[in-house]
Amino acid sequence: MTRALVPLIRRSLSQARYVLLGCLLLLCAFQLIIVGQAAEIERQSSFSKMADLVPGFLQRGLGSRAMILATFRGTVAFGYFHPVVVVMVSMLALYLATEPAHEVEAGLVDLELARSLPRHALVTRSLAAALAAIVTATLLMALGTVSGLRLFASPDFDAPSARVIASLLVHLASIAALFTGLGLALAAGARRWSTAYFTAALILVVLYLLDFLSIGWPLMRSVAWISPFRYYPALSIIAGDANEARNIAVLLSAGAALTAVAYWRFARRDL
Repeated sequence: MTRALVPLIRRSLSQARYVLLGCLLLLCAFQLIIVGQAAEIERQSSFSKMADLVPGFLQRGLGSRAMILATFRGTVAFGYFHPVVVVMVSMLALYLATEPAHEVEAGLVDLELARSLPRHALVTRSLAAALAAIVTATLLMALGTVSGLRLFASPDFDAPSARVIASLLVHLASIAALFTGLGLALAAGARRWSTAYFTAALILVVLYLLDFLSIGWPLMRSVAWISPFRYYPALSIIAGDANEARNIAVLLSAGAALTAVAYWRFARRDL
């Protein structure tokens, strides 16, 4: 079983290599740019002016935590919960997780299962490929931050601690893992790759907007608990008062449940 999975995973990663390389390099470069900009602002002592640029609804919704964004530490950490970064990491995982739907659409699944290969191996392959991409993305983001701090920042600058960076990355990876499970669950029953991928992507964007709108909209705040992004309270993590264990447990449990649904659907579907 394990020997059969290795070539499948290698083929999946090879087919997605251009998307993977582009996204991974962009994520790493983004951290470098964020640190470089933050270092320049810190040298010019301009973070006090940035506090005036924080939108009023963010100040009202986030309270004193909104001012964390107007610091060197907060700006560097922002690279880990910037909307583009959060969405890109999850979309990258979805791209790999929805491969079973592409194989059904292209007729490749018949050739694969003609060998002595159980059905669930195809789901396991996509799960392993997506998780490998998530881990690689988070490691490269950390590398970008460390490199940026060494290249652009002074040791006197108040950079986020290694523990804070690790916690932010674990939360980010947990969200991406949850959407991996969602992508697998949708792909396990879809006959077209575009249907599975874009449905999952739409759900991702809607859930992100739900969490974002809940900052200043009490009505949205009452239902924001259904958004996985609610369990990535980045500013609270930076401030040191987040319930990190509970948040990660919720995200990983939801991802595991969705993955179980994917295995069940794929085992029962008519290929």
